[in-house]
Amino acid sequence: MYSRLISALFYMFFTCVILNPQVNGITLYFYLLIPFLDPEFARFLSGTARRWAGPLLIAVVASALTSPSAAVRVLSIAICIGYLMYTAERRISYLHPWMVINILFAIVQFAMYYIDRDFAMQLGPTNLAKLIWGNYATSTYTNFFEVFYFARVSGFSREAGFFSSLLVTSFIVYLLSDSPNKKIIAIYLIGLFISFSKSSMTLFLFAALYPVRARLRSVHPLMTMVAYFAVTAAISVYLASNDFFDSETFGHRLAGYAFLFDARLGDIVSGITAHDIITHYKYLPYIRLIQGEMEDAGVPFAGLAATVAEMGIFSALILFGVIAFTASDGFVMLIFLLISATVSVTTVTSFIPLAYVICYWPRFSAYSAHRVELSRQFEPLPRYGKT
Repeated sequence: MYSRLISALFYMFFTCVILNPQVNGITLYFYLLIPFLDPEFARFLSGTARRWAGPLLIAVVASALTSPSAAVRVLSIAICIGYLMYTAERRISYLHPWMVINILFAIVQFAMYYIDRDFAMQLGPTNLAKLIWGNYATSTYTNFFEVFYFARVSGFSREAGFFSSLLVTSFIVYLLSDSPNKKIIAIYLIGLFISFSKSSMTLFLFAALYPVRARLRSVHPLMTMVAYFAVTAAISVYLASNDFFDSETFGHRLAGYAFLFDARLGDIVSGITAHDIITHYKYLPYIRLIQGEMEDAGVPFAGLAATVAEMGIFSALILFGVIAFTASDGFVMLIFLLISATVSVTTVTSFIPLAYVICYWPRFSAYSAHRVELSRQFEPLPRYGKT
């Protein structure tokens, strides 16, 4: 019962991001600390350490060489992945119940947008975060503007785009589970409709790739990552020659790949901050195009290129290698890359740890089944009372 309470608390803060405060521009994610309130989680980590300790150590050390903050994020993501897998193995995961709660609240936001728009804004993430934390409210954006004549809402997430990404990722996790329920699928689809954004397209790509998953699984994850990077970089270079058609959407997601060809070698080797990019590369039209987004986010670009720009090419390649060689297969690797395309592979916000779970799930589920079988086989003998 205690483990279930801790799990419910974890998933509340994990899915309702506005419940986490922000201090000096850094969001304090409570869901990174809550797992350690459960002693069983520590036993799970110690019992599985041989499977993950080596790759995690390599990833953390490689990140720390050029970006200590990236190393902290990698470790934070690892905690989330571990707890997500622990609760899945124990069958005490409350991810989908809390996502249903988020969607139900988003439905209220959506309805109120057409009934009383001012009240709907009061139910938005910015007002709610300030109501809970005051000056320590996490960064939010109540972007309830209309897409295809319908409002896009955010539930308890920081903004509609992040909510859409969380919904898509959680929905894919649900579809890959043992026995999806049609009612829960319907609720997810409603949530995706009322939070529709560019991130929602990942679900359509997943649906398109699913019929050919067997072929993609036969491809090594490293080859999938290399092919994805090459195709994305080629598209980026072409769009950069056309100033990304003055589209901040294209610029934010793809400019980083073009930048890797335009930047000085020293900056690519050692890494560069968003501030330095704006200072030294403002002559590039696409840098001017996305300058506002870079200043607001404080990080350079998105996708794999963001990691290269921040950490430097050698540290980034080591991190990519760890991800590729620990991923289960080419299919889940591609899904992971599509989900993380709008941010960075070292982002701690909830949908990225979930994307890692998708990436590792086929291999972990087989390993977990073996662990459970062994635990049943070597169950302790019954204890007898004194005679």
